[in-house]
Amino acid sequence: MGQRLRLVTDSVADSIRRCQACPLNILCLDEAADGSLPAQQPCLERRCVQLHGGDHLFRVSDQVDQHLHIIRSGDVKLYQHGRDGGQHIIEFLGPGAWIGLESLNEDQRHAGAVALTECEITSVPYAMLTALLDRQPRSADAFGQLLSGAIARHQQHAAMLRSTSAVQRVAQFLLQRLEQAQGFAHGLARATLPMSRQDIADYLGLTSSTVSRCLSAMRRRGWLSMGQRAYTLPGRADVELVAAGAPLALDD
Repeated sequence: MGQRLRLVTDSVADSIRRCQACPLNILCLDEAADGSLPAQQPCLERRCVQLHGGDHLFRVSDQVDQHLHIIRSGDVKLYQHGRDGGQHIIEFLGPGAWIGLESLNEDQRHAGAVALTECEITSVPYAMLTALLDRQPRSADAFGQLLSGAIARHQQHAAMLRSTSAVQRVAQFLLQRLEQAQGFAHGLARATLPMSRQDIADYLGLTSSTVSRCLSAMRRRGWLSMGQRAYTLPGRADVELVAAGAPLALDD
């Protein structure tokens, strides 16, 4: 599987230090009676999984290990098998995203998760997490918000596939990734594109050639600047108009 697993056995001091940068700290840290966060709080028991690009965290039909996973760094794609035997991309996930919610309390995985880049992923036992949520109301509220956000993303994606043009889908995809990058790293004006054109096309319900034509049209107008697996949107306002339905000729 190409995975290198290592158990995390930090001292309490090391755990506190790691909490400052860990996406799980919103669940690990509870509020004191005065509404402030405690100065010290041990982390959830966890393990870290190191993945290379192309490594699987799990595959479709794997036995569910009753762990939830959260991405500390890197990018992952979540996929299912299509009727034609190919991959159907469900979602692209980056730092701070949870993986494994779709298969909780099931015997087998309904989806596979494969790394697009070098990744560090934290895994926590689901039983331990549910015990934490029962004990700490603030953590339960935070986890509920995470679930609501995941459901909203899937609903928005389904609506996009039903009612938007090809160029709208590409524009919305670029804007969404930029907003996610800015949300995770404040002030960041660029986003990564670690996935292939074919992956983007599959996710958007298009062909790879159509995706390339849409990107090229935006680049010719100076709205999109692409580098090595990353991009910026100098013409963000124009891209937002296209995402909202403004026409854009692809071949002029």
